[in-house]
Amino acid sequence: MASAGAQKPKLAELILDKDGGWVSVSGVWRPDNPTKKNELVEAVTELSCFRHGGKENVGTEAFCLQAMAMSPNGLLDVSTNWLKVVEWSATQVIATDDSSICLTSQTIFDLKRKTVIALDIRKPEAQGLGGACNLIPDRQTYYLQDKVDYFGQKFATGAKK
Repeated sequence: MASAGAQKPKLAELILDKDGGWVSVSGVWRPDNPTKKNELVEAVTELSCFRHGGKENVGTEAFCLQAMAMSPNGLLDVSTNWLKVVEWSATQVIATDDSSICLTSQTIFDLKRKTVIALDIRKPEAQGLGGACNLIPDRQTYYLQDKVDYFGQKFATGAKK
């Protein structure tokens, strides 16, 4: 019998505009291969991407807005971030963010499977404060888990302890 901890997570599902003008998704980022080193601050992320209108904000016509809400140590924090879309095709949308000192991040929306993944790539030339960038893996991938599924599993696991 499989344990509750081995339950496969439900992926967050993209909502697609029928005319192809926007996509939206909400969930919790989880590392593909979790370790103590790549543990993320628990946050709910909402991504909304639009095919037109981003030229002034990000320099490309297509753009995404990422909003995150988290509560580290009980202190509520909300942040937003603009992402530049470098590809928008019938099968995928790829958004990038290189504002971090150490990383370039790609968010890849699979329009056929209606899922989203993220890829962080360490900037080879970046050092960061006291060499902090060197502590980050060269590459790290993440999946966006459905937020109801994530919190349901979290509370179910916590209740069994």
